[in-house]
Amino acid sequence: MIILARPSISPYLSKTLFELGEPAILAEDIAVPMKPALRIEPAQTILDRPKQAYQALILTSSENALAFLNQAIPHDDRVLKARLFKDKVAFRRSLQRMYPDFTFVETTVGEIDAVDPAKLRFPLVLKPAAGISSIGVRRVERAADWPAAVAFLRADLAKYAANHAAVVVDSHKVIIEEWIPGTELAVDCYYDSSAEPVILNVMEHMFRDAEDTSDLVYYTRRSLVRRHYQAIHEFLVKLGDLFDLKRFPMHLELRLTPHGQLVPIEVNPLRFAGLGTTEIAEYAYAINVYKHFLRETRPDWDAILAEPDDSVYSFVCVDVPSEKFRAAGLRIDDRRLFKSFGEVLEYRMLEEQETSTFAVIFLRADDLDESRRILAMDLERYLPVT
Repeated sequence: MIILARPSISPYLSKTLFELGEPAILAEDIAVPMKPALRIEPAQTILDRPKQAYQALILTSSENALAFLNQAIPHDDRVLKARLFKDKVAFRRSLQRMYPDFTFVETTVGEIDAVDPAKLRFPLVLKPAAGISSIGVRRVERAADWPAAVAFLRADLAKYAANHAAVVVDSHKVIIEEWIPGTELAVDCYYDSSAEPVILNVMEHMFRDAEDTSDLVYYTRRSLVRRHYQAIHEFLVKLGDLFDLKRFPMHLELRLTPHGQLVPIEVNPLRFAGLGTTEIAEYAYAINVYKHFLRETRPDWDAILAEPDDSVYSFVCVDVPSEKFRAAGLRIDDRRLFKSFGEVLEYRMLEEQETSTFAVIFLRADDLDESRRILAMDLERYLPVT
């Protein structure tokens, strides 16, 4: 079953639910495309019949569903592990057997002013102990930048607190951890009932520069998957053994260091890449990640990677801070923005009141030039429409 929650349900997910006849639980009141045609059940279904949920495969559309699962089936092993993964401090402690030299410090928003930056090792990353969509995340290059980073953390957490449950974005506990250099990879995968990891997609997270922590551009292509598939699979086997993972979907973010080591940044449990962006796998490889998980099947990567096409398939999360346009009564000029891209596979507008990401755009290109151009775009140019 799939647990549906804010901020957004994609038409593709609804179509998949319809084709599979898969039941969906509404964790909260939310607009669902094709709703009359789907097997939608109220949240009370799980509360009344928790045994059914314990036995079923569980995937969420958003981490906002975790608060509901914590209430409905709090002792389910997957929910317990989801809580651990969402707590970045507990997660780092659990990883010390794999990464004994990795350094991190735990503090709180209220106590962070007592942290002496002179005793920290820079560069580092400051972020909430539980988070999503880079909320509150700041790379800090030197001690002189520490006060500005703390101010940013507080302001960002306050801005988004109303849209996310505490289990999703922690506005209290904070982690300060060493900066992991290298290429950032994002992986959608799951562990089947035999504890075997199944890779559904591999993406690279592109950044504007070393200071950038946004989720603007991710891409995938066959050469990227070929290059990293085996190392990622070996890492997932070790991770699964460490945490005893079964029937467990996740969106995993990793850094491939200059020394060739894969180091996890975070595990986003019981979901795939957010806001429907996981669906880039359909455009790139004809992989329906939801269907593979719910039917416990796996993509034929040997056949997929044998194909000669090495097009770049990317998604762009176009995010403009809400105060830049809502307070002023402005909206995005979607038509003009659409025309600024090359080959658009889908331009998906999102509900402005639910998320600061007002559009997810799927693109195809022959190379990475357009992705690099997008990283340098000034999105505020597209805010003139009233």
